[in-house]
Amino acid sequence: MKLLVDSQISAQVATWLRKAGHDVREVRDDPILRGADDSTLVQTAWREGRVLVSASPAFTRLISREGGWRPGAILLLAGDPRPRVQIQTLQALLEKLPEAKLMSSLVIVEGHRARVYPLVVRPPEKMTPELQPRLQEPLPSPGSVPSAHSYLACPVCGYTMKPLHGCKQVCPACGYLSSCSMD
Repeated sequence: MKLLVDSQISAQVATWLRKAGHDVREVRDDPILRGADDSTLVQTAWREGRVLVSASPAFTRLISREGGWRPGAILLLAGDPRPRVQIQTLQALLEKLPEAKLMSSLVIVEGHRARVYPLVVRPPEKMTPELQPRLQEPLPSPGSVPSAHSYLACPVCGYTMKPLHGCKQVCPACGYLSSCSMD
């Protein structure tokens, strides 16, 4: 999982997270983010697809106020600030909650209690054809595909992309359009 660790969290915690296999960016080690305000940190976490890990209660208000763009966040509040305890808390949390849940939730940990608040915007009232789920189409076998039109899996949603003309392809599920660099 990709994480943005705020400067209130110990460097030992960030080291442990890296050893556990997570992609960690630390605010204290980044010259651009070191002096940045909280809003910039939230925007950076969202833009890079990172879960924000902090001990600052200010992020609770900032993230809950945002309308459309909100990164997932883990806030370690009102607990033992020692790195060993924070590591144990994060380890238990990461074992219990899947990555997708953490990416779309505000998790507030206070002592031994964790509250999870989903940050997903309400689904649309009316399902348009573009928003309806579609079954994933299998990729065609290499022998059945004409060489002039190659099929690819969409890098956005994974569906089979259909040839449009030349080397352009369009995804039937999300509308992603790919083309070679020759166009």
